[in-house]
Amino acid sequence: MSFFHFINCIALSFAPYFIIYKYSGINEYSSIWKCATASGGYLLTQLIKMLLLATFFPALDGEGFSILPEFLKSSADIVDVIGLHMLMTNFLAGKGEVRFVVGGLGWGFAHSVSHRLVLLWVGARGSAFTWRWIQTSLDSSADLMVIVSMACLTWMITRSQNKTIITPVLAMCVYSTFVYQSIQHVFSLYGWSLLAFRFVYSIATAVLTIIVYSANRTSVARKNE
Repeated sequence: MSFFHFINCIALSFAPYFIIYKYSGINEYSSIWKCATASGGYLLTQLIKMLLLATFFPALDGEGFSILPEFLKSSADIVDVIGLHMLMTNFLAGKGEVRFVVGGLGWGFAHSVSHRLVLLWVGARGSAFTWRWIQTSLDSSADLMVIVSMACLTWMITRSQNKTIITPVLAMCVYSTFVYQSIQHVFSLYGWSLLAFRFVYSIATAVLTIIVYSANRTSVARKNE
C-alpha cells in the first residue's frame, strides 16, 4: 500500500508537466532536449545562488522566522530571473511563446525533482499514511504556475516598454516563497489552509501574467499597424 501511495504522489507531482508538454503544442518543436537544457540551467543557477547566499548571507541559516533575513534570502531568487533570461536568450531557439513555455516547464520540472523526489521517496513510502505527502505533491502544480509565469514575464521585461506593469507581477513570482512563509508565520496557516493559499496566490499570479501578456501583444500589434 505504501508503494502505491508513493506512485500516486509522484503522479500528482509530475503529471501536470507531462500534460502541459503533451497538449500545449511545444512537443511539435522537438522540445524534449530544450526542456532538458532548461533543467540543466536550473541546476547551474541554483548552484550559483547557493554560493552567493553562503558568501554574502552566511547568517541566514538561523532557526525561526525573521522578516528581514527571509526577505534578503528571497531576494537571491532574482538570480533565477537572470538565469532564465540567459537561458531563453542564448540556449533556447524558436518563437517567444515556445521559449518561455519550454524554459518554464524544464525549470519547474527540475525544481520539483530537487525539492520533492527524495522527500516523497523517503516519506510517502512510510507505513503510516499521512496527507502531508499529498499536499507536498499538489504544491508542485502551484509552483509550476508561478515558474511559467516568471519565465513569461522575464521574456517580456527586456522586450517591452511596459516595464512598470510587468515588474510588480514579476516581483510576485520572485518573492512567492517569502509571501508563503510570511503568511504561514503571521496567520499560522498549515496543511490544507496553506495549500489553498498557495493555489490562490499562484492562480492570481498566472491570471495577472496572462493579462500583462495580452496587453503587451495588443500594444505591439497596434504599433505594427
